[in-house]
Amino acid sequence: MAKPFTPARLTLAIALAFPLHALADNAARVEFTSGDVRALAADGSSRVLARGAQVGSGDTVDTGSGRAQMRFTDGSLVSLQPQTQFRIDQYAFAGKPAEDRGFFSLIKGGLRTITGLVGKGNRSNYKLTTSVATIGIRGTEFSVVYGNSINVTTGDGAVDVCNGAGCLTVSDGQSAYVADQSTPPVITEVKTDLPPPPPSNSGNLTPQQGNDTFLVSENRSEGGGLEVLDGLDDGDGDGTLQSGDGYYVYGQYVDQYGGYGGLVMLDSATASFEGSTLVSASNSNGDIQASSVAEAHQDGIIGWGRWTSGSCSGEFDCAGDTLLDVHYIAGKPTPDLAALGGASGTYALSGYTTPTTSGGASGGSVSGSMTADFSAYTLSVGMNVTVSATTFGLTGSGSINSGTAAFSGSFSNCSGCSFSPPSGSFHGFFAGAGAERAGMVYTFDSGIGGISKVSGAAVFTQTSLGLGN
Repeated sequence: MAKPFTPARLTLAIALAFPLHALADNAARVEFTSGDVRALAADGSSRVLARGAQVGSGDTVDTGSGRAQMRFTDGSLVSLQPQTQFRIDQYAFAGKPAEDRGFFSLIKGGLRTITGLVGKGNRSNYKLTTSVATIGIRGTEFSVVYGNSINVTTGDGAVDVCNGAGCLTVSDGQSAYVADQSTPPVITEVKTDLPPPPPSNSGNLTPQQGNDTFLVSENRSEGGGLEVLDGLDDGDGDGTLQSGDGYYVYGQYVDQYGGYGGLVMLDSATASFEGSTLVSASNSNGDIQASSVAEAHQDGIIGWGRWTSGSCSGEFDCAGDTLLDVHYIAGKPTPDLAALGGASGTYALSGYTTPTTSGGASGGSVSGSMTADFSAYTLSVGMNVTVSATTFGLTGSGSINSGTAAFSGSFSNCSGCSFSPPSGSFHGFFAGAGAERAGMVYTFDSGIGGISKVSGAAVFTQTSLGLGN
């Protein structure tokens, strides 16, 4: 009879499966520290961790009396409490579910995490191990406190808590307690106790960081309970953008006279949402407002949709016009692209609006991908846009503004269009703390009667992020 696969045997298996030369690969970037936070490498060397430092497989992060938050290359976040030791046993992410791995150990202390892409395609590729139980993901957000026993609370989704005595699924909002490795996990009413940090405008925080709730602390409800970290939804569509300031809103529209319309861009805007729908946006230059809405979507990081009609006022070219078929994207731009360290990201289409045409045709679908070079600040995009039973294959390239996270470009090829080169462009921005999303509005002239100009909005989700040298 086979022996049970205990945490000790799991650690040994990891060590045997991955040679030492693989342990030097960077797994995560430190987003925030307070106090004397250190990393102990596999070779026994120790180093101080500060914002921007890299940690990799084999490193043990020791917070001492301080705190730390790390962002892994798959987009996951780990927030460590004081007196915590957290080891990255083995981590690999290349956007290949069969090969990606995320194996970690909580030696002592407490943590909260929002998981990323590792384990999404194959849940067995993600595990957090303690001496009394192993936690596997079935959802996106959970917290753990570990001393001689462990307490686990799931904030979103579900986790499996297992040891030699049994397994227990802990669903959204539930908590579990594990007394020791010989006692099965049980559901409990006691939530994980992760005390929030004191108000901080000191330590190694910059003023900009001090305004970013996910960087400086755990999010808390008015009652003191843990909430999902702001703006870090997993993309499953269960998050919501909140009305407020600091948004970028781009809209591609057709004007009331049946002409080709234009583009309106609002940065540093105040955006208003009703549910998933953007209903208005304004900044010092003017505002746009919805009159009737055809579709609306968002994933907690970025929103996109189409107004059947809307209005425009202020200093914009569209002021005073009735806007038709307004395709929009809305979100808060990535605050610091330079923090990605010159990485190169790949993106897959994760959302779009139904394409519309100035010729009156409607309906259709979109597929596509994008690559972004955050060292050269360039990007390329490829899309297939189907409208009125005709598919247009578009390829284009553009440039990224490192200071604002905005980008723009033009299409250089369009299969199916009658123009060569095609007449078309796109404008957008990266959203999420690690540029997890890229949203854009686009337009191109097909040169085909009855279709003419095609417009739409598209959203891309980061599938891999290769770190630069």
